[in-house]
Amino acid sequence: MANVFPPVRTESRIPKKVVVELHGFENAAHEITSTTDVSPHGARVLTKHSWAPNQDVSVRAVPGKLSLRAHVIHCKPLPDSSFSIGLELLQPSENWPGLGEPHQPPLPH
Repeated sequence: MANVFPPVRTESRIPKKVVVELHGFENAAHEITSTTDVSPHGARVLTKHSWAPNQDVSVRAVPGKLSLRAHVIHCKPLPDSSFSIGLELLQPSENWPGLGEPHQPPLPH
């Protein structure tokens, strides 16, 4: 049996909290939540509910009108009973909020 490794990410993600609205196409799933990081090709999103891998979803930045289709790549349970889902955008977008802004390191205390 061959070892199967996850695909290697070819671009870095920018740590960015963006409020998003998720809608499932196959069911009535709906949730308003936020990203932890973003890139033109995807995002990591924290959710209260489990989302099925391979599920197609609509992702809308709130506030705003940017609405994109995405594919759930993985859904991992977290210790606090929430989930981390990886989304792959079906059409890459440079228009994610915050992608055009230079990354600012945290300020010293």
